[in-house]
Amino acid sequence: MNVLYVYDRVRTTSFTLVAQKHIEYMRKLGTVSVKEMPVYAFPLFKPDGRYVVVVHPFVYVWSVISSEMSDVVDIVEVMNRYEKIVGVYVCDTDRMSREAVNALNETDVLVVPSMFCVDVFRMSGVKKPVYRVPHGVDEHWYTAQNVWTAQGARGLSASLIQLYQYKQRTGKKLLLWWYWHSWIRKGGPWVKAVYERLSKMRSDVKLVVKTSMADVSELAELVPFGIVQVYGWLRDVEKMALYDIADVALMFSVGGAFELNGLESLARGVPTIAVDWGPWTEYIPPFLRVRPGERVKPLPDSNVHVGYGYAVDVEDAVAKVEDILDNYEEYRAKVDEWRRKVLYPQYRWDIVAKQLVSVISVNV
Repeated sequence: MNVLYVYDRVRTTSFTLVAQKHIEYMRKLGTVSVKEMPVYAFPLFKPDGRYVVVVHPFVYVWSVISSEMSDVVDIVEVMNRYEKIVGVYVCDTDRMSREAVNALNETDVLVVPSMFCVDVFRMSGVKKPVYRVPHGVDEHWYTAQNVWTAQGARGLSASLIQLYQYKQRTGKKLLLWWYWHSWIRKGGPWVKAVYERLSKMRSDVKLVVKTSMADVSELAELVPFGIVQVYGWLRDVEKMALYDIADVALMFSVGGAFELNGLESLARGVPTIAVDWGPWTEYIPPFLRVRPGERVKPLPDSNVHVGYGYAVDVEDAVAKVEDILDNYEEYRAKVDEWRRKVLYPQYRWDIVAKQLVSVISVNV
């Protein structure tokens, strides 16, 4: 079977990273031939054979072709060149817009990373078949030793080495929060509220914020309480090293389709706290979830993801962090058992690729 995989190869986004893992591991299977195609080249490509086309993220690509390139190509004609259209997409709230649903119904099959999104698509009016194909991590995320134990600081960035030395020197418990964009959706106001309380109650905690760039204006809200910022692109081993010195991960997103950083932190054995609502409940264990608090619109300006989500209840989240830190070895043992028995058999890219090929192959 010939697969044409269309994704954004100009900008590096979370969609790009997932697409590249799909392609890498589908090729390793050896059962499909995968050709990569940039978004803007796709409408101009004339296939010389039969292809199943995987479009990721579908609504974005559909929008680019139907608006920016409408004077060059007809989007319906472009899609009709292919044997089957597989749209890969997400749901960042509990409802999709009518415009997004109309686009999604132009596919033959849809792939989303969680059952939460399957339900959101169906409730929003998507009529085409929707399949859950979750995200994953490479197998070594589960099996590799702690980076600092295995190799020490060798080959790691100066900022990570300084963070490691800071922890060794002060004995601080590090709370890790990943923030690339979308202050509300990623839970910024509730990270602030929880950390403000914790910093007044305990002298042994420090919030570490991982950002994409140095100048992030929203962090001004956290600075008064004392934070450490790690920014820039991290290689795979450096990401693992960052998780390996974290004591607790705060995955406070109020919307999203999966939230890969939550899976990554659990794969490295880090207790990871999240609200007991949304797609991450499919992989975050019950003993690390906190009750829902405020109902909010994660993306108030979006014309695609137009629904709501839930923030963590601040009191419950503070209590959970304290309980973890005060009973740390017990929680680490429970997380280790969960990641070995529940996550490892399901959430690996090699397993995900098999599921994706199975979906693509239906009725081809």
